[in-house]
Amino acid sequence: MPRKKKPGRATLPANPNTNLSVLPDRFAIGGTEIRPLQLFNNPNRHPHGPGPWETEPDKLAWRDAATGKDCILLRQHAGEWAGYVGVEPSHPLWGYSVDAVPAVAGIHVHGPLDYAESCEEEERPQVSVCHLLGGHPPRDQRPRRSRSSVADNNLPDTWWFGFTADRPGDLVPNYRRTLEAEEGRTYRDIDYMYGEVTTLAAQLHVLEDGLPVRNAAKGLPAPDLKLEHKGEGDV
Repeated sequence: MPRKKKPGRATLPANPNTNLSVLPDRFAIGGTEIRPLQLFNNPNRHPHGPGPWETEPDKLAWRDAATGKDCILLRQHAGEWAGYVGVEPSHPLWGYSVDAVPAVAGIHVHGPLDYAESCEEEERPQVSVCHLLGGHPPRDQRPRRSRSSVADNNLPDTWWFGFTADRPGDLVPNYRRTLEAEEGRTYRDIDYMYGEVTTLAAQLHVLEDGLPVRNAAKGLPAPDLKLEHKGEGDV
């Protein structure tokens, strides 16, 4: 008599946008809720020891409801957060290297911008500054775009501006000094950084929104293009 087959377990496809059991529909942050596009824990970057970071993830990506801009919070090697906002090729600052962004643009968040790069499409999603959410053709199969074209924010043509919470007065969790507490250093947690990222999104949005600063933006110098970058090389 043939053996009865045991019912096999259903195999669920891995979600490339999270390494949690499931990507949640909503994520509470900064006194509100957002719909996460990516959510990752990364033990290689997560701060050591007890602290306000214990319940935080290590990467969070979402689309800002007020501006429609893609946003990322990504923990850095020493445990501090960095925040990023992406702009399309039609944006007046698209393609500008970080040191070429003029003061007239009025961009200022937690310290100055320290990052301006194209999408890190070759990097692992848990450490990349990019929104590649699946279904996009390889770069060499995409039509070439210009600064004036209308782009999908999810495509690697998005240009990312960012900043890091490692300024004077910031507590960098995995690089502590003995007298750090006495020096009054503050850990910039995920709620604080969410507020700064949405502020950056609003500032970038103003430049393309027909508001008075737009007139100044018309006189911006040509961008210093920086289209190559190195991956972070960790997981």
